[in-house]
Amino acid sequence: MANEITVSVSLSVINGDASFSRKVSAQQYDQTASGGRGGIQEIGFGAHEAILVTDVTTEGWCYFRNIDATNFVQIGIDVAATFYPIIRLEPGEPAIFRASQVAGATLYGQADTGAVKIEYRVNED
Repeated sequence: MANEITVSVSLSVINGDASFSRKVSAQQYDQTASGGRGGIQEIGFGAHEAILVTDVTTEGWCYFRNIDATNFVQIGIDVAATFYPIIRLEPGEPAIFRASQVAGATLYGQADTGAVKIEYRVNED
């Protein structure tokens, strides 16, 4: 099969005299292996913790949304026990990205101030 994944993106910013707007029409991508994992996960604050994506061998397209009403959460990677955030999601914010397709790589989350819940889906590449 082909074109199993469809991604649409738009961004519009108006701030005083500065403005920017882009909309990319739906793009389709192949998913070479079927499957993925997702759900709702509580992410604590203080130490970072693994996002639960068991059975996903190589991460592909990812969707995350912070469903907390108050605190932000960061999504990132762990290198030698040090957390490196790459995405920050304020309350209610979503993010869609394609992981770097490193087999066995783990994504981590870390909340700010208090635990938050995230909605997520990590697809097999």
